[in-house]
Amino acid sequence: MIAASLRRVRRRSGLSLTEVARRAGVGQATLYRNFPDRRNLAAALLVEHMESIERLAAAHADDPDAFFVLLRNVVETMARFYPLGELAREDACLGSELDRRRRGLAELMKDPLRDAKRAGTVRRDLTVDDVFLVLSMVRGAVDTADDRAGRAAAAARALALVLDGITPSRPDA
Repeated sequence: MIAASLRRVRRRSGLSLTEVARRAGVGQATLYRNFPDRRNLAAALLVEHMESIERLAAAHADDPDAFFVLLRNVVETMARFYPLGELAREDACLGSELDRRRRGLAELMKDPLRDAKRAGTVRRDLTVDDVFLVLSMVRGAVDTADDRAGRAAAAARALALVLDGITPSRPDA
């Protein structure tokens, strides 16, 4: 139900929870019982997203490409759930939750990033802070798109360009 509800949340506050419930195909009482307001819905979605990334990280713990798997997933999710990010940036409480989730993501990225450096698949000087800079650049590209398809295309193109910059240009980079 949460994922279906998220797909129905539009940019900013343009869609009421009543409309979210209707479009998600759930009863209004069910939605309000679980999510009394947009903030609660968004907070639940942040938790669900982070748990999904944690499961993905665990599933790829021994994968030499785990860093790229996680990075691509975060970028795809950023584009797909763009309205959630917008809502979080508008709401101070959600912004705090988003910051907490970013710290969790940083922890999840540390080992895969270290392994990618050891394997020579990313630049040796790449840091977790650089990864968040990459994500900010991708978000900038996503911000320019008007719809979901455009956001997905912008995110994919931005990530492709950025990956050229974070992968070594020569074996000893």
